[in-house]
Amino acid sequence: MRKHLFTITLLLSAFAAFSTHQRAGEITYKAISDLKYEFTIVTYTYTPSPADRPELQINWGDGTAQLVPRTQKINYPNNISRNVYSGAVHTFPGQGSYVISVEDPNRNYGVLNIPNSVNVPFFIRTELVINPFLGANNSVELLAPPIDNGCVNTLYLHNPAAFDVDGDSISYKLVPCRGAFGLPIPGYKLPNEVDTTVQTTFEIDAITGTITWDNPILQGEYNIAFIIEEWRSGVRIGYVTRDMQITVIACDNQAPIIGNIQDTCVMAGDSLGFTVSATDPDEGQVVIRALGGPFEVDESPADFPAAIGEGFVSSIFTWNTTCSHIQYQPYQVVFTAKDTLNFPQLADIRTVSIRVISPPPENLSATAVGNSIHLSWEQVVCERAIGYDLYRRDGFYNLDPGPCEPGIPDDSGYDKIATLENIA
Repeated sequence: MRKHLFTITLLLSAFAAFSTHQRAGEITYKAISDLKYEFTIVTYTYTPSPADRPELQINWGDGTAQLVPRTQKINYPNNISRNVYSGAVHTFPGQGSYVISVEDPNRNYGVLNIPNSVNVPFFIRTELVINPFLGANNSVELLAPPIDNGCVNTLYLHNPAAFDVDGDSISYKLVPCRGAFGLPIPGYKLPNEVDTTVQTTFEIDAITGTITWDNPILQGEYNIAFIIEEWRSGVRIGYVTRDMQITVIACDNQAPIIGNIQDTCVMAGDSLGFTVSATDPDEGQVVIRALGGPFEVDESPADFPAAIGEGFVSSIFTWNTTCSHIQYQPYQVVFTAKDTLNFPQLADIRTVSIRVISPPPENLSATAVGNSIHLSWEQVVCERAIGYDLYRRDGFYNLDPGPCEPGIPDDSGYDKIATLENIA
């Protein structure tokens, strides 16, 4: 009997060693038509593990599933591999909310805030809402990788640099990591809850998406999960869950510091430019880079050349905007400065919002005709303008809005009397 039990133990141990590999990942999608969508799965795995997944099963949330082949695998330093499973196309049966998911055993060994992580499945999910009144939707794209490093007793910052190609409003929220059958992992804790002898904070900014951990105490690997929700006309139209891994080690260097940057706006057709600089308290080598929506647009993308300097570095952000860049929500740019000669590379992060607004109508004229006033103007040249709002006020008002103040102030005394739903 003992020999039989010992054999079972060996088999279970061998299975765990074979299966340990999943570090991080997410599922994203692009609309092909109202009901047809293309999905991409990205995972990050432990390179030395003999476990390998040339294909993954994706569950569509409508009772069906499909095996998706891996289309790319890249091995990075520090035992990290990036796997891409793309080209999965699915037609959904009709309108509704669908939760698309992937479950795979197992996570890598030794994650401090997931008990017995080597035997806990890795689970990620994404929501797609098909609503004919809101139109087809593309999920957010996460431009920064979900593998990062931090330092003991040092402020940790990270931003996933999410970009929504549709210009929808997005928000961020921490959620528990999930395991078998998509359930929250029993015993899961946020990274700052692992060691309660010292009070630290761990949070995500709901608007910018910047993750702040002040300050890590224990060395080791941690996994967190958060969702990026999309909103259109006040209705949630989907979310993407990212499960990411943070490795905390001991170090004695200090993070660079990025100079202050203000949110701004620009009128479509104008050029925007400003300098971003960073200093390193240790006078070490610093590299500064940027990610965000302005670099991802098809027409006239922004430019911010990565720059390296000793103790100080700067680069210039430039964007020659066009009418195609106009959208209701501002674009977000994430600037990151890292000290490149240390490990881990400590970073400072600044997020900047840039709003691209439509140029106003020109050559407005008003002609009194009896008890009426006839208005005429030259139409806005931007095709993305969809109409005009007309306001009226009795008496003079010195309205002199700044370049980042489109529209009419609420306290100006103007009343909206009409909306013209064309630009002719």
